[in-house]
Amino acid sequence: MRMLSFVPADPKRPLANATGHPVSADRANPSSSAATPTISSAPGPGPGGDDSPASASTAHKRVLVVEDSEFLGRLVVDRLTAHGYECSLAADGLEGLRRFTDTLPDAVVLDLNLPRLHGLDVLRQIKRIHPETVVVVLTGHGSERTAMKALRLGANDYITKPFREDLLLKSLQIHLARAELQAYIHSEAPLPPQVEAHVLARVFFDAPTALLHVDPQNRVVAANRAAARLLARRVEDLVGAPAEGFVCPELRCRWMERVREEAASPGGYEGEVFLEGPTGRFPAAVAAVERPEPGHLILALRDLTHQKALEKRYLESKKLASLGRVVDGVAHEVRNPLITIGGFARKLRRRLDGRPEGKYLDVIVSEVERLERMVRDIEDYVAFSRERTPRFAPVHLGGILKECLGRLAGRAEAQGVRIRFEAPEDLPAVYGDAELLSDLFGGLLENAVEAMPAGGDLFVDFRPVENWVQVRIRDTGVGIDPEDLEEIFDPFFTSKTSGTGLGLARAHLIVEEHGGTIEFESQPGRGTVCTVALPIDRRRIPRGEPR
Repeated sequence: MRMLSFVPADPKRPLANATGHPVSADRANPSSSAATPTISSAPGPGPGGDDSPASASTAHKRVLVVEDSEFLGRLVVDRLTAHGYECSLAADGLEGLRRFTDTLPDAVVLDLNLPRLHGLDVLRQIKRIHPETVVVVLTGHGSERTAMKALRLGANDYITKPFREDLLLKSLQIHLARAELQAYIHSEAPLPPQVEAHVLARVFFDAPTALLHVDPQNRVVAANRAAARLLARRVEDLVGAPAEGFVCPELRCRWMERVREEAASPGGYEGEVFLEGPTGRFPAAVAAVERPEPGHLILALRDLTHQKALEKRYLESKKLASLGRVVDGVAHEVRNPLITIGGFARKLRRRLDGRPEGKYLDVIVSEVERLERMVRDIEDYVAFSRERTPRFAPVHLGGILKECLGRLAGRAEAQGVRIRFEAPEDLPAVYGDAELLSDLFGGLLENAVEAMPAGGDLFVDFRPVENWVQVRIRDTGVGIDPEDLEEIFDPFFTSKTSGTGLGLARAHLIVEEHGGTIEFESQPGRGTVCTVALPIDRRRIPRGEPR
């Protein structure tokens, strides 16, 4: 596949457009011919194909960084400047908003936890003043709720702190290119033909957004590299293919007809559809606008898999919060009658001590105590599941696992459970809340010991796997029925004769808070394997599952 990239043009050399015809530098960019990009067919090492720090696609793009940490703010400014951006820095929300209105930058890197004016309020004002501004949000919370609020207010992307430099650079590159494309497409001012061809070639072929140029017969006449990646086909295989052929079969009928009808309107077409990919269908956002040539369209495609997963988790968290409020209210109403029943039952038991009738009161008191424990467990779970701010810091899992195993050593020995613990010495830290992780692994290890009342073996090991740290807890206990495996994380589901079934629901919340995964494999009578994977340093949730 021919790779197109952009490099700074030689001011003494004429520019070349997509057809190879020369374009004069002064016509392409009267202010600075040296900064005007040209197209190079040489393969590049990065997404833009430019191995120099300042690529042409970032030159003279102005970025406002709003960050209350002076150290982090300066670090971000220094790195963006080294890659060709013109940067300014603000230390709080009010200063950031003032600088934005004074300079109207191309992009804003915005921390959410700001003094004087919260980042979400700053985001609202930015999108009110200039909706086209690219905003990349930095959040230390990492919660779906905070991220979804920012995205719903118009943020283009969010990155969880601490983050890798390349993630921020890639995000800015993608969304600035998309904004440039939209500005060009919606511009009413005609460009000279040669300049138009050059700008379109530059934006179209190197844009990180998947783009298809469709002719009046709904055939693809041009596609960029991002479209080839998204649809898992070569560019030359996309050209000539029917545009609706990438849509799942049941939605193809008259799909392009509907797209064309709305694309002819002032706002263009925007919708969602399922596309066919190498691993099956996936949700995608599709935007379509008309080209100047009659009957020609530009289709922009965006994979919505991650966004849909984020929305699903957000809705699940809202459902859990609503359930928690109901259960909390019920538990509160149950507590008072329980106290009364339990108190009088204990008094009667003392008065009937030694008499046959006392055995009935023993049953009443035992059941009251069980309900009291259940109410306490429910209230603890509800309090835990409410929104909170974890205290994230570098954590070595080896120390946490040793502490948890130490607390269980006496009980394990009494049951005849043999513990085997393996860990490499050079394992990297994860970025997490030590208290929550201790809660997580303490509960999982306790479950494993409980599953072996007649003794057995408990194996605990952990290792790095690509961008993850993977912890495996394997027991030789009673195992879990296959039909129960799908429900083990549901609140109040339990296969035990006692307990509320909230332990694994709580574990799932903790793992989700850390951006990790938790899985169980089990067969009745053959034991259970629990695998927890946590992203190293939690810079950003790695793409795909750990293998």
